[in-house]
Amino acid sequence: MLGTDKLKFSITDEFGLWPRIEKEFTSRLPLRNLIWKGGITQTAQFVSQLAVEIAVNQESISSEEIVLPGQQQSHALLHICLVTIGEHESDTHKAEARGRVKAWALKAAQHKGASWLVVFVPSTNETTQRASAGPKFLNMRATIYDRLRSDIQSRKDANHVVQLRPEAIDSWNSLFLAVRERAVQGLEDRVMTLGEEIRRLDANRMLPGWNYCRFFMVKETLVSLYRALGLNDEALAQYDELEAAFFQLLDARQLAWFSKFGGGADGDDFTDILNLSKKPYRRQIADNTISMFDFRLYLFGQQSRLLIEMRQFEEFVVRAQRFVATLSLAMREPGTGLSAAFVAAWSYSTCQNIVEICEGVQLAQADRSGAGRVLAAAKAEFLTSARQQLDLLGTLARRLPPTYLRRSNTHTRVTTPELSDDANIEPNVTNPVLAEALGSDERFDQVYVRTCEQATQYYLESGRRRFAQVLQGDIAQLHICRRRWSDAVRILRPLVPADSLHVMDVHLAERLAVCERELGHKDACLDLVLRLVENSQFLDAQSCAQHAAMLEELVNEVPAARQIQSKLFRAGDVAADDEAGFGVVVDIRSRVPRTLRAKRIEALLVAGNRDVQQLEVTMDADDVELSSDLTRVRLGTDVVSCPGRFEVQSLRIFIGHIEFIVPVSNPNARRFVRLNAHPASPRITFYPEPKRLRVKVAASNVPIDAGMRIWLHDANSHLLQNRSSDDGTGMTLTVADAVAADSHAMLEVALDGTQPASGEVSVYAEYSVDGELRMLLDTELVEFVPPLRLSAHIEQGQQPDSASILQVRAQCCALDPVRLHTLCTDGKADADSAQLSGRGFLLFAETATVVQAIDTVPSSVDVHVEFSSLLDVLQAQINDYVCSLAAEHKLSRHTRYLQRLIMAHVRQTIDAPATLRESRLVCEPFAPLWSLASQDCSQEVRAAMRRLFHKLSGQSLDTNRSCQRSLDMTLELALVTPAYVTVSLDSRFCRAFEAASLRVRLQLDGTSGKRLSVMVVSSECMVAGAAAQEVSVRGSVELHFSIVPLATGYLPLPEVICHEYTDDLCWTRLHTMLCDSPSSLCVLQNDSLPVICSVPVGFAACAANFFTHPLDLLKVRLQTTKGANGGLTTVVRSIISQQGVLGFYNGISAAVLRQMTYSMARFATYEELKKQMSSPDGSLPFYRMAVAGITAGAVGGICGTPADIVLVRLQNDGSLPAAQRRNYKNAFDGLFRIARAEGPLGLFKGAVPNVSRAMLMTGAQLCSYDGFKQLLLSTPYFSEGLLLHFSASFLSGFVSTTITSPFDVVKTRVMNAGSNSPYRNLFQAMVLITKEEGIRALYKGWTPSFVRMAPQTILTFIFLEQFRNFYWNRYSIRKQVRFE
Repeated sequence: MLGTDKLKFSITDEFGLWPRIEKEFTSRLPLRNLIWKGGITQTAQFVSQLAVEIAVNQESISSEEIVLPGQQQSHALLHICLVTIGEHESDTHKAEARGRVKAWALKAAQHKGASWLVVFVPSTNETTQRASAGPKFLNMRATIYDRLRSDIQSRKDANHVVQLRPEAIDSWNSLFLAVRERAVQGLEDRVMTLGEEIRRLDANRMLPGWNYCRFFMVKETLVSLYRALGLNDEALAQYDELEAAFFQLLDARQLAWFSKFGGGADGDDFTDILNLSKKPYRRQIADNTISMFDFRLYLFGQQSRLLIEMRQFEEFVVRAQRFVATLSLAMREPGTGLSAAFVAAWSYSTCQNIVEICEGVQLAQADRSGAGRVLAAAKAEFLTSARQQLDLLGTLARRLPPTYLRRSNTHTRVTTPELSDDANIEPNVTNPVLAEALGSDERFDQVYVRTCEQATQYYLESGRRRFAQVLQGDIAQLHICRRRWSDAVRILRPLVPADSLHVMDVHLAERLAVCERELGHKDACLDLVLRLVENSQFLDAQSCAQHAAMLEELVNEVPAARQIQSKLFRAGDVAADDEAGFGVVVDIRSRVPRTLRAKRIEALLVAGNRDVQQLEVTMDADDVELSSDLTRVRLGTDVVSCPGRFEVQSLRIFIGHIEFIVPVSNPNARRFVRLNAHPASPRITFYPEPKRLRVKVAASNVPIDAGMRIWLHDANSHLLQNRSSDDGTGMTLTVADAVAADSHAMLEVALDGTQPASGEVSVYAEYSVDGELRMLLDTELVEFVPPLRLSAHIEQGQQPDSASILQVRAQCCALDPVRLHTLCTDGKADADSAQLSGRGFLLFAETATVVQAIDTVPSSVDVHVEFSSLLDVLQAQINDYVCSLAAEHKLSRHTRYLQRLIMAHVRQTIDAPATLRESRLVCEPFAPLWSLASQDCSQEVRAAMRRLFHKLSGQSLDTNRSCQRSLDMTLELALVTPAYVTVSLDSRFCRAFEAASLRVRLQLDGTSGKRLSVMVVSSECMVAGAAAQEVSVRGSVELHFSIVPLATGYLPLPEVICHEYTDDLCWTRLHTMLCDSPSSLCVLQNDSLPVICSVPVGFAACAANFFTHPLDLLKVRLQTTKGANGGLTTVVRSIISQQGVLGFYNGISAAVLRQMTYSMARFATYEELKKQMSSPDGSLPFYRMAVAGITAGAVGGICGTPADIVLVRLQNDGSLPAAQRRNYKNAFDGLFRIARAEGPLGLFKGAVPNVSRAMLMTGAQLCSYDGFKQLLLSTPYFSEGLLLHFSASFLSGFVSTTITSPFDVVKTRVMNAGSNSPYRNLFQAMVLITKEEGIRALYKGWTPSFVRMAPQTILTFIFLEQFRNFYWNRYSIRKQVRFE
């Protein structure tokens, strides 16, 4: 775009030629399409047109160097001299005219910053004569034009003299070509002159007497030149440099030539920034009389005009915002002499003026989406700033209260000064709009609302709805100031969001809360205050305190009770209350900045570890003071006692009429807690006996009222049924009488024999204490069937007078060994009974018999047995140790829980034979139990439990300790010949097996035979063949059953059932051996696979290899590349460019052959060695596992070496030159060609490093997999399944890759070298590679090797585990097996 200034051409016409050429000359102006090299960038710039003003005979040539602004019209850019001299004139006249022209040219050449041109116009007569005359022969006479050129023009002044024939178009074109050149030359000279002066002044900036105004005038002269050329960007750059220099000097306090700050004159608070003719700014600058206020207005005005002409509206508004902010801040500094009212009025007027300028901008269609939104946002911000100045002016003019500024929280770019409440300054403004507005409240409100609504509209256009809402809040604040509450509520209610509040919403909510309270809407006000307190991070301390006080008042003023889901309170960690009764300690954090008193706090706890229907327990505390930060609240209940693991689901806090519901959802807080039994609750103990269950109800130090009722449930949450009851009410017990403190009551329940041998029983009891109903819930492990089975029979004497023989037999029917102390009949101790205690413990199925001679044959006999089981002995000692250690570590409240936990661990992990053999407890260590025991406890309890279990692990338990219990039974006697059954396994207990022979021996006493049926039943094993056999027994007979495990792991011993066939064609059960107690030990273990199962492992490895073969190929290419030039990216690009994507599968046939030989051989060998090297108890130490893995790797390496050689050569063949490639067709072709060319031993080249790598690979891979699998299974986070297999195999792949990488590099180098290998052996190859390429060379290709090995290992082991499961679930079932 053209600038507004014009450059001047001065024409000297002493010969009267101008009227003759004026019309044509001016028609060719302005000059167009100039190419000018100058400016800041010093690059060629295109000037579309140059406005020129012609001055004829008006200026005498001056030699002044610098042309100041305003003088460019009196100092010409180009001086033109019009000359005409006729040939017919006298020589004197010619010489005189030529002298005047020469003198003019010399004077013009001395003028800096301008150029000159002499235009010779021939006379009319001379032109006609030249046209009519023909050529003269040998006419060597020079013309006047030639003589002028020789007089004036030198070589460096070329084209300074031109000839113009007015009637010739070509002559005019030549003239203006010269004019364009001279004009450009003049511009370059002027710019150069000004640049030198600017550099000189800038270099002297630090010298005394340096004047910024002089520097400014010279810079602005250059700006005027740029503007005339239409180079507004160059002009703006000069003004930016002036502005930077001004602020630099301002910081250095070197602006002494500004005599005053200014700004106090009339009309200074109401200016148009684009109106630069309001004051003589340039003259004041030249005279050093301009004030700093006027200077900054002038400088910003010039910049603004340039930006608007250049249509850089976004830059204009950014600079305008910075200008208003910085200048208003400078105006408020001490010493300026400007009042706050003047500054506010000027800021308001300037912001409004900028908005008017922006409204006059016409945007192109393409700019409206981007620049339009920017301009709208800028106008909104300026109007917001203007609205803030109205706040200040209204306060000064008493149109607003003095505290209004503190209540307004609108975000603005312009800050306001602090005013005291008694400020009384009468503003003196010249802005007519402001003056009228400050005259009355009504007019002030109109201007205020109109400004806010305009800003709101612009914010909506720019997409800033939040800011628009804040401005609507400012209008509401004005209504609040005028006490127009309803109008304020009408505006504010739609603005406050219903969900979360942000920083802007908080201020709106504050105003709305004030209005709601003034209107008497207490509920709405309470909701707002609650939300404000919840978002107190956006408020200052004073506002938070005010809202907290209002909240405390409102909770008591609301008309009705309410429930509120609020974030005002947050529940922290939860722990069991070990000091009180049945209760918890909850950390409650409050966001209210003052202490509140809660009438009651309730916590809802839900059972987190029960299979029964969800149990809820409520605990509470009364009259609790909640501090402003953290309050630790103790909650408890005397109504319920339910030991177990609970989750705190929610809290309810009652304050005033409000019930605050606090969800416990903090992921970083402990929500689970394990509670112990209430110390005042009764203790219920079970004593099982044959066909009855004795229940002991022991009261604590609190007596129990009469009428206590007890319900018993089994593990499946079903009410235990007493089949003998006629009314079908089930096993419901009632304590009819009251139970005094520290006393007990005994109850008995008859059982019908359908209960399991043992199981967990859930107890639910309802009782009352002093008329208050209470509940008790607990779980006990009950052995419904005693570990001894008693039987008795009589052998009648053969002679009439001979005595009969009574035999009483006690058989151990549980895996828990039992020691007999006393066995007597009818209250008489037998002779054999004294020897029972010396026999030691009876193992499973072992019997002890007492024989007694009797004279008469009774119909029944009463048998009394005193015995002690191994677990009873251990439990008594463990209970004593736990009690003492718990008291020592202040864990007495946890004693019962710890006893149960430790005994459950003992039942699951005890090795009974080893315990009896070594006379001490043999089981897994107790130390890891502390983590399980203390998972929901506080840090102090966790540390104490850890010390307790550490000490308990060092205790020695004695198996010879006596812990007797009795069993009384009445046995019916009949003259029968019973069958005695003995069961044994061919395989030893805890021995890994694939199949086992179960041997059942039946022995009949007497001479009569019996027809018996023997059945073997098991859920974990199946019987190969008949599961039931019928046999006629006389004396003794032995039956054999073959059992096959259906799963891996510890399996229970089968159940053997014997029936007798009587005369009434019915089967009567004689004997049953049970092993279905959940607490009994598992005695069979199976972890092995048949060797044939390793065949599919080869196929699994092949399937995995299809996914990992490209990575293996990359690994081989990297390992065979010497030096540092073969990176992974380079190798990939080489394969794709030379062979395409299929090149990544070179050698796939050899890879399949290698997996079928190498993987299948090593897995088969490893499984067989594991089976052979296992201990008798089925365990396999890690060192044996490692030996098995290394041996299996050696076997697999030898078997897989031929295929491995072919694989390496096929994979590396593509990287060799075409003449050296082997071009094997497939794996078998490679085997034959290697054997033919290199001999049979050539197939085993590199066998040593390959076997070494295979030994390490298999040892590391298989052993680490089994080791990691056992390690992960020992944690509570993993169980048998796909996740366990994936994790263990991934870790195994990492270990095996790292260990085998050096051997893999050596193996690849040796196999690829061929017959000319530089490597003699494994050690020499490693030394040579390390010496030549460094130690890192042994780990070349680790990344692709791991990326290949990890999925290979994962897929292989997952296939292996899945096939194991498939085999045990499908392989054995294919046999013809019949179950009966």
